[in-house]
Amino acid sequence: MARGTAVAVVAAGVAAGAAGFRALVKSRRWHLYGRALRRVPAGRRVAALTLDDGPYPEHCHEILDVLRRRRVRATFFLVGRDVEAHPELVAAIRADGHELANHSYSHRRMLFMRADTIATEIRRTDDALRRAGQTGPILFRPPNCAKLLGLPRHLHRTGRPMVTWDVEPETAPGPAADAGVIVARTLAGVRPGSLILLHPMDQANAATRAALPGIVDGLLEQGFDLVTVSELIAEAGRAQARGSA
Repeated sequence: MARGTAVAVVAAGVAAGAAGFRALVKSRRWHLYGRALRRVPAGRRVAALTLDDGPYPEHCHEILDVLRRRRVRATFFLVGRDVEAHPELVAAIRADGHELANHSYSHRRMLFMRADTIATEIRRTDDALRRAGQTGPILFRPPNCAKLLGLPRHLHRTGRPMVTWDVEPETAPGPAADAGVIVARTLAGVRPGSLILLHPMDQANAATRAALPGIVDGLLEQGFDLVTVSELIAEAGRAQARGSA
């Protein structure tokens, strides 16, 4: 084999390996330990809105008002440091019946993080959410869905699923800065048991905030019930029980 050809083959192999590594790191479906909760089997038209980051004071009440007017509940994956910084916002989220969930303490990528740091990031946020009134099992989602070995192993050992999503209208198939596109992608992508990823509290995501009423209204018009992730999991359990009866 000529030297140039050999170099090209090696480069192609390295590129393929790097692509495979990136796919594993950011996969919504697969990881090396435990299980990912991307979508659940459901026997009826039910889905979960999941809202990541914050809480931030600039837009939290605006988002809560949209959901309150439509009488739907969501799961808020919150960052522990922001939970501690804005307890009044967390109280408002909780008072409206939404689910509080764990999105790490610092929102650092948990890819090559030490095991003790992973445990601390999750525990500190759990503690903050417990103080805010969240009861029962607390769901967890890693920042940017970044993980490799340490985080999946910790979740597996502590009996927690990694909650991901199957509908991400802000970024898939590519970034969207138009509210109409975000609404259309959501309504086209949601299936019974879907988990929908949104970041409406981020200051830069004006299009997502503008899209939120259309997303909720459109899904309700399609006959979907919008519930928390824990309620979605319970619905899947009931559907499975009916199927095995």
